[in-house]
Amino acid sequence: MINPLEDLRYSLRGLRKSPMFTTVALLSLALGIGANTAVFSLMDQALLRSLPVKHPEQLVLLSAPGPRRGSVNTSYDDKLTFSYPMYRDFRDRNPVFNGVMARFPISFSMSWHDQTERIHGDLVSGNYFEVLGLNAAVGRTLTQDDDRTPGAHPVVVLSYGFWKRRFGADPGVLNQTITLNAHSLTIVGVAQAGFKSVGMGEAADVFVPMMMRAQMSPDGGKDLDNRRSSWLNIFARLKPGISRQQAEAAMNALWKPILESEVKELGNASQTVRTNFVKRHLSLLPGGKGVSAPLDSVIDAMSVLMAMVGVLLLIACANVANLLIARATARQREIGIRLAMGASRVRLVRQLLVESLLLALGGGLLGLLAADWTGDALLRFLPNDFSTQGLSSHADTRILLFALALSIVTGIIFGIIPALQGTRSELATTLKDQATGVLGGFGTLRLRKSLVVTQVALSLLLLIGAGLFARSLYNVKSIDAGFRTDHLISFAIQPGLNGYGEERIRTLIEQLQDNISNLPGVRAASASELSLLSGDNEVSTISVIGYHEKEDEDMSSWHNYVGPGYFATLGMPLLAGRDFTKGDGPGAPKVAVVNETLAKYFFGNESPIGRRIQLRKETLEIVGVVCNGKTSDLREKDQRFFYAPAAQSKMGTVTFYVRTAQDPSSITSTLRQAVRRQDANLPVFNIKTMERQIDESLSTDRLVAVLSAMFGVLATLLAAVGLYGVMAYMVVRRTREIGIRMALGADRRNVLRLVMKEVILLAGVGMGIAVVASLAMGRLIQSQLLGVSVRDPLVIASATGVLALVALFSGFLPAMRATRVDPLQALRYE
Repeated sequence: MINPLEDLRYSLRGLRKSPMFTTVALLSLALGIGANTAVFSLMDQALLRSLPVKHPEQLVLLSAPGPRRGSVNTSYDDKLTFSYPMYRDFRDRNPVFNGVMARFPISFSMSWHDQTERIHGDLVSGNYFEVLGLNAAVGRTLTQDDDRTPGAHPVVVLSYGFWKRRFGADPGVLNQTITLNAHSLTIVGVAQAGFKSVGMGEAADVFVPMMMRAQMSPDGGKDLDNRRSSWLNIFARLKPGISRQQAEAAMNALWKPILESEVKELGNASQTVRTNFVKRHLSLLPGGKGVSAPLDSVIDAMSVLMAMVGVLLLIACANVANLLIARATARQREIGIRLAMGASRVRLVRQLLVESLLLALGGGLLGLLAADWTGDALLRFLPNDFSTQGLSSHADTRILLFALALSIVTGIIFGIIPALQGTRSELATTLKDQATGVLGGFGTLRLRKSLVVTQVALSLLLLIGAGLFARSLYNVKSIDAGFRTDHLISFAIQPGLNGYGEERIRTLIEQLQDNISNLPGVRAASASELSLLSGDNEVSTISVIGYHEKEDEDMSSWHNYVGPGYFATLGMPLLAGRDFTKGDGPGAPKVAVVNETLAKYFFGNESPIGRRIQLRKETLEIVGVVCNGKTSDLREKDQRFFYAPAAQSKMGTVTFYVRTAQDPSSITSTLRQAVRRQDANLPVFNIKTMERQIDESLSTDRLVAVLSAMFGVLATLLAAVGLYGVMAYMVVRRTREIGIRMALGADRRNVLRLVMKEVILLAGVGMGIAVVASLAMGRLIQSQLLGVSVRDPLVIASATGVLALVALFSGFLPAMRATRVDPLQALRYE
């Protein structure tokens, strides 16, 4: 009768008797399982996990790719954004949805009990919680009655996490008042526990009715009526019995007449643009996982890392399998005796598999500790913004189940072959061979050599990948940003969130710039609407007076609003004309500075100074030409770009740039004090040096480069251990042969050559397989690389050389041991 407890006790006793074997196996598995668990945890949260809402499979996310005219305000792909009037059309006229809701992520300046801080949240339609099927943990959620009249619904729902973190989970906060963006709102409830946002990876702190748009964001006061302003993500819940395809067909029948009415507002757009505008197709994407566009930049990186840690786990499995084969070989006498006493092979295989599973589960437990540490390290590499605030490195039930399943599968993978190999020997041969000291047959050795070849091949693949990503990171960091990055520090404020009007914001910017410029150690200071190298960009359609627009020509241009002396502060060379000055105020003529790409595109070799461009209803005279500079990130291609004076526009977020004479990080507190002297309730955020900003902008590149290097080193060490073990086993097995050779006149160099030839053969076969595989699989990572080919000979040669040295060293130690064999003792060995 099968007794699992007996198998368990016997396996534990056996593992305790082999502490070195057990320790090496557990550590190998902990590395592989831990790394896989950590990367999977983040991928699960960012990509795989469904929203914690009612029937998430019924949710769809609306998407409309194609040309559009007007403004787009989003952190997501613009195809996922719609105007508020369009949302109303979908909500009130659709025939296929049980509900349609909208949301817009936004930052708030929150004041409560004389403390002011910057938080994140969502403007949501009144039916937001109803469509998602969410209840309140405390109080109530928002309803459609809270979202009928613009500016008339000063209520707010807190997220569960924010309620616990900021208010100590006090139910007494209900009906209390907090100040958001200088407006008092009453707390009416706390959202359901576990729900953070429909933005995957995000964590909203508060939910505010959509009708409070003008109060919460002064620059968006007209968005509720503007069909040419796209800013909302729209989700809908399908009616029972209606498929996504059926709903999409029905919604496009509604969508086309809406587009035909909106095309009349496109003004002087060409007929081709109008035709393409009306042809836009409305798609219904699966919405059960939310919207995750902000994480698209790291999705490919996560996929690459998941493949890498999978390879690392395979190497760990091969290493442990090698150890188990050696252990089974050493136990052949024990296994032969048990077979002779009547034990079945199935019984012995089960016993050995129990040992393998114990090792795997032990490695999994240690791996969870490693995963927690690795997850924290991964999070530090990811961009520190609202799109990742909802990610956590702590294991929940899903991750624990993943680690358990991975451990069990791993235990079976690395345990089944050694178990079958160790129990298949013929009984009489085993007893006879063990009596004379033979440690195993050629089949066992061939299997162990195959595992080593596999380890070497996989290790070299990881090393080549690490080299490619390191070269790519170096290339990105070497890109000229178009401005001087040394001795430059920046910080941001959002005065509009504290109730500042347009004129008051201009005054604040001017006063702050003057005050900061006069601080000790400050060489220059200026302001900008966009934060450089942080993913921000602003694009609008322009027209150029005197330029004949071609049919279907893209007339969009990137732009930024900046303060006086901006180009001098950043060290961006002027090619012609002048920088902005204080004279370019709100009452002065509208002016612009263009970059060389825009100048060459529209004016060729002619001087653009004095020419005019038109943005919406404003005409701007070009007064300067500046060199191209990077705005969103270092990888971006040169774009057509123009700058306009901050004093001649409406500023939302304001980023100040300060050029210092000393280490810029040393004036951090001084800059905060300068803002506090202007307004003690104005939060300062994102204060960082440009070097740090560049590092953060390259966080994904650094994440892949650093971790791939770490995984490559670990894989190489595991392969070295495997190669050493096989060669040591082979030396012991061939002790008699070596003794005979030495007795017949072979010297130590001959013996060393004999062993090292085997090392070179094993390593060479593995490296050859890896080089061919790297060329074949390189296309999978080419999109992640910049300025380096997956066939880069220097990287491949360097990685191969490093692994070859490690392999030679691993084989050299057993080879030296072989040269010290005493021929007389060797002849008596068997």
